[in-house]
Amino acid sequence: MKNQNYEEKLQNGRPSGGSWMLPISILVAGVLISGSVIYSVGKNNSAPGIASGNAGAQPQQPAAQTADISKVKIEGQPFIGNPNAPLAVAYWLDYQCPFCRRFETQSMPQLYEEYVKTGKIKLVYKDFQFLGPDSQTLGRFGRAVWEAAPDKFYAWHRAIYNNQGIENTGWATQDAIMSFTTQAIGASDAARVLALVQSKGDRYQQGMDADRAEGESFGVTGTPSFIIGKQLLAGAQPYAAIKQLIELALQGG
Repeated sequence: MKNQNYEEKLQNGRPSGGSWMLPISILVAGVLISGSVIYSVGKNNSAPGIASGNAGAQPQQPAAQTADISKVKIEGQPFIGNPNAPLAVAYWLDYQCPFCRRFETQSMPQLYEEYVKTGKIKLVYKDFQFLGPDSQTLGRFGRAVWEAAPDKFYAWHRAIYNNQGIENTGWATQDAIMSFTTQAIGASDAARVLALVQSKGDRYQQGMDADRAEGESFGVTGTPSFIIGKQLLAGAQPYAAIKQLIELALQGG
């Protein structure tokens, strides 16, 4: 899949009209530099709220509220880690997003080992399913897995990204998802998941829509995106970027 094709789909599907967020660059010069981490949005390498070279061509958007994990809805959301961890991290995702898959394969293993398994963070999953019908279907299944077998949610989540197809090619059929689900959580729980999707699909969709609206209120315009402490981090970040913000937030920064 070509990046150009992916960017065009993001631009067509994002209600804000913004383009894809490129990974941030971190300034390190021997010691940690105090201040906000710099990240770029679109091809102009400007942060949200900072005028870019072609800002005049973009429609005026309402100002997003300041990122703050204490303002993010946490209760009732899927999560992994210690429920009483000293720090919650919000993670907006789309199950079809190749950049989410990059994060899951390159950064998530270290994040899980160093911060989730040790009880230092609670990683909270937030839906931003915006790439098409397959995304919506997968999001509903994800919520059903959380309701039916929350202790197996992470295994299911990994199985979906390990089997991710090209977006909007119809790869996420019910049969395919049930196959991945059965392998990840077992036949009995998979049957419960399917029943929940069929009976509560509309309710799950409402929750997904609420997650997306909440993310947009904080300035989220694509996936993956994170709120760590009072920072919004956008893109498939290297582990060092995420680790830096987690450490700052744990220290009260």
